[in-house]
Amino acid sequence: MSRFRVPVLCAAWLLAARLPGQDLTVVSKTTFGNTEGTSTHFITSQRSRSSSRDNDSIVSFADGKVTFVDHRRKEYWEATAEEMEDHWERTARKLRTSGAGDLWDLRAEPKLEKLAGKRKFAGYDCERWSLSIGDALEVDFWAAPGLATPARYYDGRRLAAVVLGPMGGLFQKMYEELKKVKGFPLSTAVIFRTPVFRTETLEEVTEIRKGAIPASTFEVPAGYKRVRSPLER
Repeated sequence: MSRFRVPVLCAAWLLAARLPGQDLTVVSKTTFGNTEGTSTHFITSQRSRSSSRDNDSIVSFADGKVTFVDHRRKEYWEATAEEMEDHWERTARKLRTSGAGDLWDLRAEPKLEKLAGKRKFAGYDCERWSLSIGDALEVDFWAAPGLATPARYYDGRRLAAVVLGPMGGLFQKMYEELKKVKGFPLSTAVIFRTPVFRTETLEEVTEIRKGAIPASTFEVPAGYKRVRSPLER
């Protein structure tokens, strides 16, 4: 899967949102260590696309299909919801039997808590929340009650997390918990730690544009080569 490496900026997947009946284009500033960049998220009631400099992910809510695009290699691969679920089940079994799951704190239960405080991001009033899973994952985020998500949005994000390997289990739990939050995160700080490394990511929405998104936005660029899914047995 290293050929389609997904950055630890998984918080990028948390920063796309839509109002009922409206398409949204969400632009975010990302900070990962000493590296800064931008990402753009396109959301309709049927599909979403998360775009960064090197990689895109396109999700179809209706059937759960995800397309991963590698701009550096000009390649892409696709996976169905069933293929992703099967891959994760096999990965989870290996982690349980090998004991490697302890490294990622996969047995820990999520803890979600609403905190005091209010702030504005991209013009929206936001409330503060925290989410932790053992000692491995800590998320501090500000959610806008005035923004909602498509019903299956987090299900698509949860499935797509399988490309993260063992740490994907933590992010799958995270997406399940986020279903309980009223509103959508517009500022998200993520700390991910294991006994051997630690990473920090901050992503903040800087602009939200409302208006119809062309269907062509969700197409793979012309000339890109389809390759075999790394999730296949």
